Amino acid sequence: MRKLLTILAIMLISISATAANTVENKNEKTTGEEIVESAMKYIGTPYRSGRMNPKSGFDCSGFTSFIFKKQDILLPHSSRMQYSTETAISDRSELQKGDLVFFSGSRVSSRIGHVGIVTDVDSNGNFSFIHASCSSGVIVSSSTEAYYAKRYIGACRVIEA
Repeated sequence: MRKLLTILAIMLISISATAANTVENKNEKTTGEEIVESAMKYIGTPYRSGRMNPKSGFDCSGFTSFIFKKQDILLPHSSRMQYSTETAISDRSELQKGDLVFFSGSRVSSRIGHVGIVTDVDSNGNFSFIHASCSSGVIVSSSTEAYYAKRYIGACRVIEA
């Protein structure tokens, strides 16, 4: 019984530390340009559900987690959790390179099911983003593509400009 309690205590401490690190480990020197530059190196990496490394592939949140971790910024491996733990951006014209953008999954709904990283944005709030797509692996897409335009939910900022 004592061994079980010790294991549970260690697990709780580990979970707490991970949650705290999501906020505390933000690398103040990282820029959106650096995030995008790092992400672009993985164009063509295949999609693999539940994966988060270039050798075995990426799912969408695994890709964003991997890219930010390379800059010592920890994100949860869940698109919904990434959205809920970072600073929301309500006006699309305020998007910047390196921001995270969120979409519903394969069906149009209000439930987050996909995430990408902004690579460019125009003055109208139209943006391009890099992400791990189910059909093509890591690619750059546009918010004006019909599939993504109708599924856009919101965005958040992980690194401050």
